[in-house]
Amino acid sequence: MIKLQKTDWYNICQRVTNIALDIFKIPFNTRLRSEIISSLFEIETSKYYTEKGINVKNANNDSEPDLYFCDEELPLEIKVTRKKSSIKWMGNKISKKESQFILIIWDEINNNLFQNKPSIAFNVLTTYLTPNDWIGKNDGYEYHASFLNLSDIISKKDYTNLIGNHVVLEEFK
Repeated sequence: MIKLQKTDWYNICQRVTNIALDIFKIPFNTRLRSEIISSLFEIETSKYYTEKGINVKNANNDSEPDLYFCDEELPLEIKVTRKKSSIKWMGNKISKKESQFILIIWDEINNNLFQNKPSIAFNVLTTYLTPNDWIGKNDGYEYHASFLNLSDIISKKDYTNLIGNHVVLEEFK
């Protein structure tokens, strides 16, 4: 298992926020915003660890891990979802890997009377998952949806909150 530090993920969240807030000036829908956040986490996590002198590799396709720590030979998968009443991460047959996962919940905080600048809030947690942790069809088709429920992760798995928690997300400006 990869030893992930809270301070590293605080810095990565800040980097993602700085880029995403500019992109979010364009009125994209929620699904596209989640995809942007997901891509930014993959890119910025790789850049961050590379800058720290850690040998990492980004995926070139869906069958490769999102991030691979080369010296330790350890994969890391990153899944992102927006905060809503029932939190779950979507995946497909390819997503059902045995690996350490970073599971991210995000929410956009818009301007209001007390806040003059939009921000993004995150919960970043890490846990080790196997294909059996996923719920959904396993009928041989690569792109039939599967998902992970936050409630199942909290009740059945060992996990570590790196940023915020599933009740209160930490805000980044």
